[in-house]
Amino acid sequence: MKSPRFLLFFSTVLYWCSCANIVSPTGGLKDTTPPILVKRSLADSALHFLGGNIYFDFDEFVQVKDVANQITITPMLKSNPKVTARKNRVSIHIDDSLLENNTTYWVSMGDAVSDLHEGNIYKDLHFTFSTGSYFDSLQINGRVIDARTGLPDTSVQVMLYPANASDSAFQYEKPMYAQRTQQGDFSLQNLPNKAFRLYALQDANKNLRYDLSSEKIAFVDSFVQAGNGKSMVLYSFVCQEKTDTSTADIKKTFSRKSAEPITPNLRKGSFVLNADTSNINKRSLDIADTLRLIFSSPLSTIDVNRIRLYQGKELDATAQVLLDSTKTKIQISTQWAEDAVYTLQLLKGFIQDSTGWQGAATQCSFRTKRSSDYGWLKIKTKVKPNEILELLRNDKVVARQVLQDTLLSFPLLVPDRYALRILQDDNGNGTWDNGNFLQPRKQPEHVIALPEPITLKANWENRIDLDAALEKKSSNKKKEE
Repeated sequence: MKSPRFLLFFSTVLYWCSCANIVSPTGGLKDTTPPILVKRSLADSALHFLGGNIYFDFDEFVQVKDVANQITITPMLKSNPKVTARKNRVSIHIDDSLLENNTTYWVSMGDAVSDLHEGNIYKDLHFTFSTGSYFDSLQINGRVIDARTGLPDTSVQVMLYPANASDSAFQYEKPMYAQRTQQGDFSLQNLPNKAFRLYALQDANKNLRYDLSSEKIAFVDSFVQAGNGKSMVLYSFVCQEKTDTSTADIKKTFSRKSAEPITPNLRKGSFVLNADTSNINKRSLDIADTLRLIFSSPLSTIDVNRIRLYQGKELDATAQVLLDSTKTKIQISTQWAEDAVYTLQLLKGFIQDSTGWQGAATQCSFRTKRSSDYGWLKIKTKVKPNEILELLRNDKVVARQVLQDTLLSFPLLVPDRYALRILQDDNGNGTWDNGNFLQPRKQPEHVIALPEPITLKANWENRIDLDAALEKKSSNKKKEE
């Protein structure tokens, strides 16, 4: 028979065991350190390398991933070398048949190498070697600019072909050298003392050939000599892109584009206005704009006699009513008074569609803005009849003027941040003209983007010296070079 003391001890042990939580042991802090290179079979900048195996040993087990996209070799080989990882060693085999005599090669593994367990990337696995007794050390530097926007093109690769390559090589053959731009800039290095053909390509299908008409390209008309010290500028464009001719009358007058309201899925006969009708105390209609009724489907006819515009209680007999070419917008224009309440009265049957359905009667009121709600911009410049100044808001052109006066005025601008750019209108047709790679080969017209944004405030006038801004842009570019 067990003693009471023993039973008390036994029950106490059971109680504490039942209350204890079983917790798995922790594995410590997560490893965030990339592997360390401890040994290599080929020294960087090695001479007389004729092919074979190259290995790199690390301080832990490693793996290689996405080699086809991560590995970069210049000049390019006919096929990529074989890359493998075993335990802590990365091996690269380059067959001697792939190498050219007396040529300097640069190899980078990109982000292909990482440790086996945590995937921490080793980011500095690259090396240079020469198959001859010297290294090529010349370079070609420059920038690629999107010809339509004037901004640096970050989407393209710069490519070099031998000077004796045919024009069609860009379409059917891989280049000798290729490098993606960094913020639009490029620097092709370790080049021999030779001339090249220079191109840029937005390689959509990643085959290093210009074989899609939708791919953006750029080219230099003449040969480019490595090491000549000249910074190259290429202007990229898409050959199939259509020229915008909607503002060809810009040669004569100031033009301004207004934003369209978003058109939701409307029921039949309903519309949206580019003015706020929910609160007549809110100044919403742009006094430099037209009033627009936007329908979700085309109309057949409108009856202008059933569309009436009132300022206060007075009928505006000067208002003009038009159905636009798409037959989805009714435009009403007049000389708007500032800070005034207008009422739009639509009588039954003011519109009709192809089935004979007629619009229902409705009425809505809105208030116009006043001049103090806007900002003004004045540009001091030299007269340059073949250049057009474009004003952009949210990356869209809202106003354009030809540089035909020494002082350009942009009135009644919505307070916001704006950008300026200049179209070099070489043929004087008032629009930007595209380039062409095939015959007849021609470069696109160029656009110069001013880097500094402009902030316009209500009831405020900004003045800008355009030539001083261009000089500052040019000076900053020289400093960067």
